[in-house]
Amino acid sequence: AQIQYKELEPTLTVDKAMKDQFFVRPTHQHKRGDADKALKEAPHTISGDLYIKGQEHFYLEGQISTVAPSEDGGMNVYTSSQHPTEVQKLVAEVLDISINKVNVEVRRMGGGFGGKETQAAPLACIASILAHHTGRPVKYRMSRYDDMVMTGKRHAFQNNYTVGVNDDGVIQGAIINVAGKCGNSPDLSDAIVDRAMFHSDNAYYLNNATVTGYRCKTHTVSATAYRGFGGPQGVITAELMMDDIARRMGEDPLTIRKRNLYGIQHASMRLEDGSIDPRN
Repeated sequence: AQIQYKELEPTLTVDKAMKDQFFVRPTHQHKRGDADKALKEAPHTISGDLYIKGQEHFYLEGQISTVAPSEDGGMNVYTSSQHPTEVQKLVAEVLDISINKVNVEVRRMGGGFGGKETQAAPLACIASILAHHTGRPVKYRMSRYDDMVMTGKRHAFQNNYTVGVNDDGVIQGAIINVAGKCGNSPDLSDAIVDRAMFHSDNAYYLNNATVTGYRCKTHTVSATAYRGFGGPQGVITAELMMDDIARRMGEDPLTIRKRNLYGIQHASMRLEDGSIDPRN
């Protein structure tokens, strides 16, 4: 075979993906009030950004699946998975058989932390195809090295914010951008970036706010579920914002946090003691 190819510049970082508008899924945005107007009118505006690195799941037992053909033309699947129903559905799809002919059992799960939510399925599917064609049981186990090279990690995030506050450090408006490093496929990135958006206020009332979530495509391993599922990457952005406000205003960070907590008038839930206003 004679192979001809052209080397292209890879996209390996969130910054480059944002510059090129290179995404695995459409951008989402949440808005309340007029954040731009609130920032213009606020006595003080503060901006900041942070990069949150990804993380390896390093589950105790690597990705593994054993599949044996059943008497009715189906498959008995033993999988180390957090989502046996998804394994069942996908094995049935690749074999073009009804889902009730696929029996899935999780004998054990050596850790997971999200790493075996979607990524256990490909091994079960590959083993199922081989078992179907050979008529014999097939076991597929990744070596630790291949597992760590090929499987997805926690999403890295590049986040930034601009917040407007009054003379007491109380937020008048905020613009927050969260950009997840999703890798080469969507996987669960839509939901993970959404959760980072949902958590970008943490316990604080942003008042007029615009929160935008970007699902950045990169030529790297596809990021996937991880414990927290995007929440920590949003929460830490809110906490950085509180610290930066405190430094600018010369106040104790705890005082600034208390002043910006969701109050009775802001939250859909009630405080146990309605006589206490946590913003004071």
